[in-house]
Amino acid sequence: MSEDRTPYRPRAPGPTETWVDRLLEHSRTELARLPLDTELDGTHLTAVRRLTGLDRFQLSRLLGIDLATLERWERGIGSPDGAARTVLLVGLSFPEVLRAFFAGRG
Repeated sequence: MSEDRTPYRPRAPGPTETWVDRLLEHSRTELARLPLDTELDGTHLTAVRRLTGLDRFQLSRLLGIDLATLERWERGIGSPDGAARTVLLVGLSFPEVLRAFFAGRG
């Protein structure tokens, strides 16, 4: 599956998933032009996970945060900042970089 296609889901997507689907439909060039001051929320985290193929545990490990923090961010409680935010912006623009980095770390 290429990074610009969403995986098949047998159930109807909810409003958040629909928004993520629309986000993922953007061309790579549009995602690559995300400004550094883009506000990130839970939908962006979900998009990064779907683009990279990483699960919540793998993404939290890659970001250097605990799983509970990632889950809070996905629910809209707080938001990533600092290095975690930067890594997520890279994941939105260049998901293959995060996939390669995590594959090298196991």
